[in-house]
Amino acid sequence: MLLFMQNQERNLIMKIASIGDSVTKGFDGFKDITENYPYYLSQIMNCPVDNFGINGATIKDDLANEINGVNWSTYQQCILFMGTNDYGHNADNLQSVINTLKNCLTFILKTNPDIKITAILPLTRYDEHQNAAEQVRFASYTFNELLDALAQTYKKYNIPVLDWRILYPNFINDDNYQVKYNDQHVHPTAQTYYQIAKKIAEFIKKQ
Repeated sequence: MLLFMQNQERNLIMKIASIGDSVTKGFDGFKDITENYPYYLSQIMNCPVDNFGINGATIKDDLANEINGVNWSTYQQCILFMGTNDYGHNADNLQSVINTLKNCLTFILKTNPDIKITAILPLTRYDEHQNAAEQVRFASYTFNELLDALAQTYKKYNIPVLDWRILYPNFINDDNYQVKYNDQHVHPTAQTYYQIAKKIAEFIKKQ
């Protein structure tokens, strides 16, 4: 009987898959670090958090391969934190990015209909010390237009969305990004990674 109860307790432990780019992987702008947000989130949530992040990953080119490498039947929660590199590095139009995202979300939910997905929008980014919010980069859309399109897509799938602009507008801003980002661009310091993990944990617990 005791062994049965212990097995039940083990089965009740939530297991999280973290999908994303270098901000998930744990790159600080110069090197990969172990003190990344999944590392801290595991401590805060007291559950396993497996890190599938890939440096430089985009939704358009990498998300499908990333999720194909996950055994989704073993996870109860997925955190999807991706998109900044689509804006920062790719010339693909916004609709093609969104179409790929839709296909990937459909795949995850078909593979494990019971999984809970939490979407984290990309953090405020600074390119050459300029806030990217209203800037057009390689494709014909601004960073804010990307964030809006991502948020709308997630909501169509009834996926909770942590939108930093709405929930934590001053988390990273024009006055503090040089301290929050180790490269003063997009990659957090270890301390900021801890703060990100706390915000994500708070958001998940409210769902």
